[in-house]
Amino acid sequence: MTDNISHPQEYLVYTRRSTDDLINQKNSIEYQTKQCLAFAQAQGLVVAGISIEGFCEKGVVQERHTAFKTAALDIGRDGTVKYRIERPKFQRLVSLLAERKLRGVVCLCWDRLSRNPHDDAIIKDLKARGVDVRFVEATYDNSSSGALHMDIDGMFAAHYSRVSSEKIRAANAKLRAEGKWPGRTPIGYLDQGPDNKPLDPDRAPIIRRMFELYATGEWSMSQLAKWAREQGLMTKPQRPHRTAEEILAGTDSASKPVSYPIKEKTIECMLHNSFYTGMIRHGGIDIPGSHEPLITKNLFQRVQRMLNQRNTSVHYVDKQFFVYRGFVKCACRRSYSPYEKKGFRYYWTPCRDGCLNSRANLREDYIDHLFEALLGRVYLSEKEIAHIKDRAPQALRRRSDKRADKQKELEQQKVRAQRDLGYLEENKITLLREGAYTASAYAEEARRLEDELAGLDSQKVVAESVDGRQMLDTVLEFSELVRLAKTNYKNTLPDEKHHLLSISVSELVVIDGFLANFSAKAGFAAMLKRPVGGFSGPNYVFSELEGIYTEIFKATSQIIPLLASSK
Repeated sequence: MTDNISHPQEYLVYTRRSTDDLINQKNSIEYQTKQCLAFAQAQGLVVAGISIEGFCEKGVVQERHTAFKTAALDIGRDGTVKYRIERPKFQRLVSLLAERKLRGVVCLCWDRLSRNPHDDAIIKDLKARGVDVRFVEATYDNSSSGALHMDIDGMFAAHYSRVSSEKIRAANAKLRAEGKWPGRTPIGYLDQGPDNKPLDPDRAPIIRRMFELYATGEWSMSQLAKWAREQGLMTKPQRPHRTAEEILAGTDSASKPVSYPIKEKTIECMLHNSFYTGMIRHGGIDIPGSHEPLITKNLFQRVQRMLNQRNTSVHYVDKQFFVYRGFVKCACRRSYSPYEKKGFRYYWTPCRDGCLNSRANLREDYIDHLFEALLGRVYLSEKEIAHIKDRAPQALRRRSDKRADKQKELEQQKVRAQRDLGYLEENKITLLREGAYTASAYAEEARRLEDELAGLDSQKVVAESVDGRQMLDTVLEFSELVRLAKTNYKNTLPDEKHHLLSISVSELVVIDGFLANFSAKAGFAAMLKRPVGGFSGPNYVFSELEGIYTEIFKATSQIIPLLASSK
């Protein structure tokens, strides 16, 4: 930049405030300006009374920039070395001094003018050209002793800057080790100091629901982002980047903080962030933080497993709703896509070359019929129910004797799993440091133990709180509810159909108009795996029903309320 100024016998005052060392007195712009102007007056130096917008005011340059920072050198093939000066005002000052448009510059001390060895070289070169560089706190004569003095001050200036940066890093590391987060928190939390990160009452509920939705495996990232935007989820308010003029003026952005609509990439980063479970990142591992968890670790782990899979969304925020969208597939693995024609809903698939499927189009009511037939295979027949009730009393007595042994065995297994998990958590840092576990192996082992405990708890609840009669009644009730759901399926609302479909199967494979295969869930799968022709044999009752009941018990919160509404 060329300046149309010429004050070859006058000086400018240069001051710099280090943004990473705010408590030091000499870091104050006001203090530096006062000392430099008093020094210039005492030495008989004339300070140019010029004001240039974005550069100086009445001969005083004020700049804000961090302390120790180096930039890479660009070394050319011809031997030239280029170094980019990152401080815009200092760069402009150097140009004016090199062109001899000013007599010199007054600065408080060496470390205000220079931040690193490259800056040292620039200042020494200016002095060698005859530029008068004055420092309030030091005088360097034109001798070998003066040069040594400059070298020493340059060395200490660089050391001081490095120490300032190290102090900031050490302070932040100390806060993180104490479970406090010094930085900006993710969306869903408020920033009120390193040890005060409360939940955002507006955004936190939306984010919790977002995790729950993705954990179902039925939402793609793009559709989840659209859903979040519809709920009004925005990014945290932040100031826009400073303009070039604001940087030169050393002022903050004049624009007010603004929030932006949530994006798909932002959603993905949030779903990967363990901060929401009450953890913070320190030393390459997650440690407990002092903030309140937004979601449970179990939900977070389920989301991570879903993130490792390729989810196909069955929920389309901006598309028409269809009951079987994403559920029906051909044997060649191509999905049936829904469309409407002449008042009817159809599903069509572009089969792969060589596929033998002869029915690429299916009406929705025809798929209703296929799913109804599948539900008909889930519930127990009248003959099966009669066999169960007839032999139940004898089986109940035998099961009562085994119940106490089962409870004792489960309690022992739970104590052992709790002990192993407790040891793992208490010695986490030691195990990782000594190489007993890698970070991924540790997480996998912790997840395995947590899953084992969850399974044992489920079995223990069944063994302790549900006796044989309750178990039998629940299975029979489940069977009856499925029968009623099948009977009323045609008259069920589309949303209810879709809900029933989503908790019972993950896909339906159709070829030539027949249900060739399917993937059932929870209690539905257990009932479908019962012996062909129904239960039979003298000891069948609880040897078969107990396994089925365990699966039904796990899915009760989803299955029973929905089916009960179909009565």
